Amino acid sequence: MRKTIKILLVSAGLFIAATPVISIADDEIMDEGIVGIEEDSDVSEEESALGLSDKNSDETYDDLSGLIEVISETQVHEGLTMEDIIEPSPQMQVPAEAPSSILNITTIAPSPGPEWAAEKYAEEYENAELKYRSDTLFYTCARKETENGGIYFLTHIVIKNANQINGSDSFGDFGGARETPLDAAKRCGAKILTNGSYFDYGTGYAYGGSLLIRNNKVVHGEYADSYEICLRKDGTLFSPRYNTVDAVLNQNVVFSWGTCEDLLIKDFEKCTLTDYDWNGHTYPRCAIGMVRPLEYYIITAGEAGYQHGITIYEEQEIFSDLGCAYARGLDGGGSSALVIDGKYVNENGDRTGDGSFERRAVADFLIITE
Repeated sequence: MRKTIKILLVSAGLFIAATPVISIADDEIMDEGIVGIEEDSDVSEEESALGLSDKNSDETYDDLSGLIEVISETQVHEGLTMEDIIEPSPQMQVPAEAPSSILNITTIAPSPGPEWAAEKYAEEYENAELKYRSDTLFYTCARKETENGGIYFLTHIVIKNANQINGSDSFGDFGGARETPLDAAKRCGAKILTNGSYFDYGTGYAYGGSLLIRNNKVVHGEYADSYEICLRKDGTLFSPRYNTVDAVLNQNVVFSWGTCEDLLIKDFEKCTLTDYDWNGHTYPRCAIGMVRPLEYYIITAGEAGYQHGITIYEEQEIFSDLGCAYARGLDGGGSSALVIDGKYVNENGDRTGDGSFERRAVADFLIITE
């Protein structure tokens, strides 16, 4: 008896129901309501085209990790991309009205800098597992737990100059071969590095937001759809709305990352989160928060095997309690990685054939230099 795997894909924050698809980088699946396995003697045309009907046809799946392995094996199909497999949801399609040319971003005074931080956060520094301070950089990193058993690393960063925070494509080439975070950190000379955009397994391109920018030049997209995380030249992080390219470029954007997750914090206020189960599911996650320009927090949650993750609601509460003006999630799942001083801090990655885990190569990164 053949088994039909039905996967829900998270794209632009919405679920596309019961469609066999190639998963995007965040592996956004759940063990209840997201993935169902049902016996079916008939093979659909879509399943036949993707080869899913013949994959592991005699296996059973007793836990989520086993199913993750099967899905990862079917993620890459030569010659097919995400757009070949699924029809865009209404929210992914270009709206009938023209994008707005008006984009107002609140200007916040920057952090006084690392020397101020060393005094202000002296107790935090003393208690941190990982820490560093110099004339240009202050950081602490501590392992923390949520009330529900989630595990995350909280990295607090204060820099002196805005050019110390930036992004980098894998191997410095947009849409090229994917690169592991540790290799990227060494290549970029990053003191701190985390994974960035969601991405398409088939093409390796950053995925999520429609508009991707490098050094205030567009490398992909014709408008912003609000699922971008943009870094301004002065160190401000923001997400546009449905805006024209010029409206975004006028903000002097040096880099942008694509996401599929809800905006968590805007102008120091918690945003209304989409009411669907995924936001409440514990999962390995990565997110960036900004208290003000030059002062940031990174959350890196969960462990290998999709264990001890946190929910998006928990992410939001953490950033809010820290006094962030802006916060949003980057890619998560097996992509979630944190590198500090040339070493991985968290344990995470993709399951290999022998049951171990290896670090996932991703499309782009958020980097902090000294």
